[in-house]
Amino acid sequence: MIKRVVLLIFIFVVILSGTWAVVHFRHLRRLRESTTQLAAVTNTAQIQTWAEAVEKVKADRGAEMNTAVETPPELRHYSERHWFLATQVAEVTRYKVPICQDYLQLAAMIQRGELVAVPGVTETYVLYGVAQRVDDGDFANGDDPNVTPDYEPLRALAKNFAGRSYNLDDATDRQALKAAMLSSLRPAALKILEEVAAAYHKQFNRPLPVSSLVRPEQYQHSLRRVNRNAVMIESPPHSTGLAFDIDYRFMSGTEQTFVMAELARIKNEGRIEAIRERNANYHVFAFLNGTRPSDDLITAALDDAVPPGVEAHHAEPENKPAPKNAKATSKKTAKHSNSKAATTRHKPGRRH
Repeated sequence: MIKRVVLLIFIFVVILSGTWAVVHFRHLRRLRESTTQLAAVTNTAQIQTWAEAVEKVKADRGAEMNTAVETPPELRHYSERHWFLATQVAEVTRYKVPICQDYLQLAAMIQRGELVAVPGVTETYVLYGVAQRVDDGDFANGDDPNVTPDYEPLRALAKNFAGRSYNLDDATDRQALKAAMLSSLRPAALKILEEVAAAYHKQFNRPLPVSSLVRPEQYQHSLRRVNRNAVMIESPPHSTGLAFDIDYRFMSGTEQTFVMAELARIKNEGRIEAIRERNANYHVFAFLNGTRPSDDLITAALDDAVPPGVEAHHAEPENKPAPKNAKATSKKTAKHSNSKAATTRHKPGRRH
């Protein structure tokens, strides 16, 4: 009788252990699939840290989610609808910032040290949605048959990038390497990201969710099929490595107001261009030397900020940022074309 009881207990323990192992394995596999875009997430411990950070991001805020949110003037559209993009194009033109057309050019920029790897998770921010639609295809764009692709920077990067090597002949490794490269920014943009994230984390004890970093035009084209905000102009901001997006889908009204106030402050200091997008993202573009391009440069860039096939009708914007020495009261009285939509309630959107 005792032997039978012991046997039954042993069988029960084996079944229980096997069930736990299967569930645990599936959980880790789902986490790995969710974090293929994270350059720094390379082991189980880091995956767990990332998963815990995401849980904090998505945690229920209760009644706070219904709090009305007022978009500050600094994060609304200008009355001249192309002024926002023209400002970023002007910065690219001013400093001749390279645009990465495909992953090969992105690899070369990383190899030259122009872009730096952004950790998948830190105490103050987490990458959530970055490289969400990456594939395992070719690294070259292939649109121009007269251009011979240069794979040398990519091969060198694949040997050791963010502490890991990648086999370019393996589909899974190709996808992982693309995702790792998309987890990159120029140092000027990363500095702004870290500043905003530190303030947000200090206030709410949550990591700031970052949904998009650098995006070569090759990736931008595939993203455009599902995200209308993926700009298709000659100098897309994300293709410079100076732009990143903050995901506010899960933020309470209080959190959104805080983040927008931080972005408005930095914008008024002349260090960034920023806007609150309808797809639940704050788009942030960092100026290389912390100074905004002049209005003359922005005006000259207006035509280049118009997507192909769109007719340009430019007008002087009514809500241009005031000079740094302007009185604060002048900023508060600036006019905006979408003032009726200034007060909104939080709605879910899509990640990048």
